[in-house]
Amino acid sequence: MSEADMRAFEDRLTALGESEMQLFRFLLDRPAGAILTAETDKLIAELLEKDDLVMLMPGDKVIIPGKIRETYSEIWNDELELRWQKRNWMYKCLEAARYLYGVMSKDALKDLFSVRYVNAGTDEVTELFRTTPAHSQWFAERDGKLVLNGYEQNDYYRYLETKIQGDTPYYVPSREEIEELYERGCLMSREAHAKLQEYIAVTFRMDPDDAGMKVHELYEAVNDHVRVNDAVEALGLEFPSDEAEVKLIELFMEMSRECRVRDNRGHDSYEMAALMALKSAGGKRKEAPVKRVKVGRNDPCPCGSGKKYKNCCGRTS
Repeated sequence: MSEADMRAFEDRLTALGESEMQLFRFLLDRPAGAILTAETDKLIAELLEKDDLVMLMPGDKVIIPGKIRETYSEIWNDELELRWQKRNWMYKCLEAARYLYGVMSKDALKDLFSVRYVNAGTDEVTELFRTTPAHSQWFAERDGKLVLNGYEQNDYYRYLETKIQGDTPYYVPSREEIEELYERGCLMSREAHAKLQEYIAVTFRMDPDDAGMKVHELYEAVNDHVRVNDAVEALGLEFPSDEAEVKLIELFMEMSRECRVRDNRGHDSYEMAALMALKSAGGKRKEAPVKRVKVGRNDPCPCGSGKKYKNCCGRTS
């Protein structure tokens, strides 16, 4: 195998997702191959076959060709293992960013990646981002920014960044939150999400995992600015009573206030109100000298409620 072929082989291996690598290593321990019965295992095997890493045989039997097995044993080492782990962490960071940011700086991606790899350099993070396979690549580079796919249309990301997000700092999630966003698509660990999931599971006699998928759909609706009634209707649920539908809408609204949404660079509405209050105080928590400032009707209310001034303290009776 030439040096170029060897490099390509290394790239294919280190680009494998966790489930793909798990199946690949499972088969490594079985020289005679294995019969796969689970639908997910078959799907993963088909993906691996496209990279010529496994062969699908008659009778749903899967084997790793001898040459692939030998090459893997020859080249795989701690350095490639670490590279594979880092690439998979990048996949998780991008999945988290998909739900938290509509547009982000490259430094923001580095901050996400550094949640696990503290000493990661900018060049390494950039290279891992640019070599992310299409199935995990939610962002594209544009104008020095990383923009969520689809948001570059009509320069929507410019509006999001300049008119909505402004100078709001990025919320950097914990490692546990990044893992959860990758695996579940929303943060069930947050109280309002868990309450909504439990309500859906009990009310509609649904498996908790299926109820979790319904919450995930609602979570995405919040990020996509879908109206509450439309989001609930899209779930396709048969409500046992009007009261049950009202209760679900109430829980959805509670969840929406806890959601970490793109408009807020990953902050929820409560955190945004606190940030705005801090900003209006000049970034200082101690009392500042009284200064008369003219507040426009459409400006954020100085009280920090998060509402426009005309809908809050500036409301006329």
